[in-house]
Amino acid sequence: MNERLHKISKTRYTWSNATSTVISTPLRYFYPQHVEDIQAIVKEAEVQKLRVRAVGSGHSFSEVAKCDDFLMDIKELRDVEKYESPRVKANFSQNQYVLAEAGITIRRVNRLLDDMGLALQNMGAVDFQTISGALMTGTHGTGIHKPAFPDMVVGLRIVGKGGNLFQLEPTDGITDPVSHAQNSSIQLIQDDDIFYSTVLSFGAMGIVYQMILEVVPRFWINEHRYLENWSSVKQKLINGEFMQMLEDYDFAALRVNPYKIDGDHLCSIVRQRIQHTAPTKIEQGRRNILSAIGANLEWLIEGIIRTANRNAKKTGKKIQTSIKLATAKNYIDKSYKVLYQSGAAVLRYGLSSEFAFAADPVKIIAALELIFKETADAATNSDRYHPSHIAVRFVMPSKAYLSSAYNKPTAYIDVPTLHNTIAYQDLLDNYQLIMMALGGTPHWGKVNNMLYLNPSFIHTAYPKYQTWIDVRRQMDPDNTFINDFVIKMGLA
Repeated sequence: MNERLHKISKTRYTWSNATSTVISTPLRYFYPQHVEDIQAIVKEAEVQKLRVRAVGSGHSFSEVAKCDDFLMDIKELRDVEKYESPRVKANFSQNQYVLAEAGITIRRVNRLLDDMGLALQNMGAVDFQTISGALMTGTHGTGIHKPAFPDMVVGLRIVGKGGNLFQLEPTDGITDPVSHAQNSSIQLIQDDDIFYSTVLSFGAMGIVYQMILEVVPRFWINEHRYLENWSSVKQKLINGEFMQMLEDYDFAALRVNPYKIDGDHLCSIVRQRIQHTAPTKIEQGRRNILSAIGANLEWLIEGIIRTANRNAKKTGKKIQTSIKLATAKNYIDKSYKVLYQSGAAVLRYGLSSEFAFAADPVKIIAALELIFKETADAATNSDRYHPSHIAVRFVMPSKAYLSSAYNKPTAYIDVPTLHNTIAYQDLLDNYQLIMMALGGTPHWGKVNNMLYLNPSFIHTAYPKYQTWIDVRRQMDPDNTFINDFVIKMGLA
């Protein structure tokens, strides 16, 4: 190993994800400063016949980033620049694109884009992930006509086999091949199968170091959160009124108390509309300030966990109170501030399992009512209590081959819990089995350990899985970028 690689690495280092539920002690842990460092690390891994992986903020709850050989922290790669003419083909020049380094967090990219007068089209509920981590695990936001991360990315730059640099795009990619060949030494590959396999691949095709994002002009969002009982929401799902609401609003979501209080489950409906002009101070409004501040205080979350473990039977009423506190009549702010739906404390204490279903009212009702039943049975029969609301979000069909929203409008049903509450893992295991039996597809970045028991599930849930496997073999013939997660998932 050369002097440079020694300088940017250490041994006897233990890495863990944000909740300390996934832990690795790699042979060597690297801190690359630029793409040439990544190339050298990959070449060294190939010489030693070792595997190599990249990690970011560690927000994933699955073992997607786990590696016991070479592990690299890419958070020093954190810049953004415009990607434009002459590199972009004329027929795409009316759109806006940026080239973002893989280690940048969503929070930082939001602020840098805002300085450029631009914005992401969508984002998940939090912003502390690195943008490549969000991409590689299929992070999504909500909005039946809004893309998840893999569908906002139109190009990837990776360090692949031999330390070579590749720029991957769809067959009709945005980059002009002639201009690219004249101005770049990176090999441009424009191929649907390669791109739509690699854009959601857990880093198993190579190390992503930059990505090209399609962005939009800066915008604002007007949010309204209101309360409604599940019996009413259920009826609106059946008669089509709720699904029409999804069509009428740019972003929409549902939160529901899994415990029945006063004869019904309380729901919070979130509706959001885009506006293209900044609000006045009078128009702006705000969310409930107590709820917003509380979500960022770790000591408060720790207290909630202790209380939940000590007075578990009050859990349903506490969820009811939190849902009521989160109402907002009119809250208008910059897009990324409104789309941010959680708090910093969730980084250490929040984890969940999440399942994708076709956005079909019958399926949504069936899934939620099975969760209600499981929650009630666990409380009654074994004194186990689920400490949070259930969230339902919606996304447009995805082109990424391993997206759980592949080729269909999708409803994501999220079952969040708090790390260290009593029996949280047992509850998540049971929810996974119930939702998978109903045909739900687990989110790659969430707790999905029950998939290990049934890897053949992948073959029925993802119609393009074999193409993905074939592309992975082509891009990584020596298995330098594979890891045990990919193998356990039946994707090796």
